[in-house]
Amino acid sequence: MALTSREHQVPGYRAERILDGVLRFRKSWSRYHRPDDVNHLLKLFPELSLARGLTLDYLLIGGGEAGWIWPYVRPAQKGLKAELPPELAAIPRDQLATQRGDEALKPLVTNTLYRYIEYERTAMGLFEYAFFINELWATKSAAKDAEWLELQPLFTRWQFDAVLRKAGRALVRVARPDSYDPLVFLSPVGGGEVRFLVYHERGWKRIAYLHCLVDPEGSVERSEGELIANFN
Repeated sequence: MALTSREHQVPGYRAERILDGVLRFRKSWSRYHRPDDVNHLLKLFPELSLARGLTLDYLLIGGGEAGWIWPYVRPAQKGLKAELPPELAAIPRDQLATQRGDEALKPLVTNTLYRYIEYERTAMGLFEYAFFINELWATKSAAKDAEWLELQPLFTRWQFDAVLRKAGRALVRVARPDSYDPLVFLSPVGGGEVRFLVYHERGWKRIAYLHCLVDPEGSVERSEGELIANFN
């Protein structure tokens, strides 16, 4: 895939380093109390930050294996009861449970979460932002975000070849990419698009590009792109 004048590559080894930290974090969710878990996750992304005096937090929606989280940003308060942002507190919890992802609630999420997450407007910054937002919503939300959690990102040739070796004779076809580094398109109006290879291990096993479209307001939408390798 040839780069255009507005596309940039993120060094695969840097992306792999972040992935390694995220995978270790996934195994240790239960060791953290709220909101230390999501704030620890944020620290795994060096290009991201919150303004001084703010912290990440979340609402728990549902419970048990079917539970998931609704993240937001609030003032960091020590020794005081943390309050929900007024816009979020005004929405009944059962409405949040049924309307996650609804277009009508996008301004709510932007105003209580996305607008506070700061990053450099660089290829690495946008890549980390897209990766983090996907991972943040998946924290302790396996039932809601299985599609994301089951993907295996491939940021280096070594990772790519390891999947091919594991597949063995099951490989049907493969079209090796020119580069294994994540690709980033920076939009002049803000946001942009992040593309990287992922391995779908369940169902129809395949390697394909995952497209993460970052809206100027901060939301991230995923879609599958070009098929690279197909397995039986």
